Amino acid sequence: MENPWLTYNPKVGEPSFHAFDKAHALAFNKGMSREEYKLAEHLEPFPYLGNPNAEVVVLLANPGVNEKEADTSFRLTPDEVAQNRRNLMHLDLKPGESTIHSTSVSGFESAWLKPRIRELVHATSLDRVSQGVFLANFHAYNSKSWYPIPFTFETQRYSFYLVGKAIERNSIIIMSRNLLGWFTAVPELYDYQNRVLFKSSRSVHISHGNLGTEAFELLTSRI
Repeated sequence: MENPWLTYNPKVGEPSFHAFDKAHALAFNKGMSREEYKLAEHLEPFPYLGNPNAEVVVLLANPGVNEKEADTSFRLTPDEVAQNRRNLMHLDLKPGESTIHSTSVSGFESAWLKPRIRELVHATSLDRVSQGVFLANFHAYNSKSWYPIPFTFETQRYSFYLVGKAIERNSIIIMSRNLLGWFTAVPELYDYQNRVLFKSSRSVHISHGNLGTEAFELLTSRI
């Protein structure tokens, strides 16, 4: 399947949704009365992060919005935008490396991801985690709180395809929130033998405590 994010190029000043999704995303926002569920029109989409051929795949709901990002005047720096676009196009198979730790540009680091991946990095290495772990959101668009959208965006189909390919190569798949959505989108997940659940789907910490020792040690042996 062709990657739809290869053609992602929104015009300056317009909503940041992919052209394939734009009409439906805007319609959702118009119809949604609660602000916390609306999709942020000013933030870069974030459907996934990392190497799509990784041995460990973490399935999430959708990217959140922190206090700083909630300001509609917030924008990523040009370097951050370029980094995100390279990730979207799989031009850099280790984009998670600077997201976890950047010695040159601290702004690249993710305050959300770093603590959730820290124990795995300590148990293996930054290089192994950045190459061996792939994070996939159910859809690419940011909101303060998760809300199931009664429609499949065209760009979601590519993410579902990548998860299907991960199943074919027998990757470990860790699931957190929106289980029903993922099971419906990728039916093979339900009976998949290498599927692991977080004990706390809200924390999404890849750790002994949140996965159990057996599952955590299996992860470290695969990446």
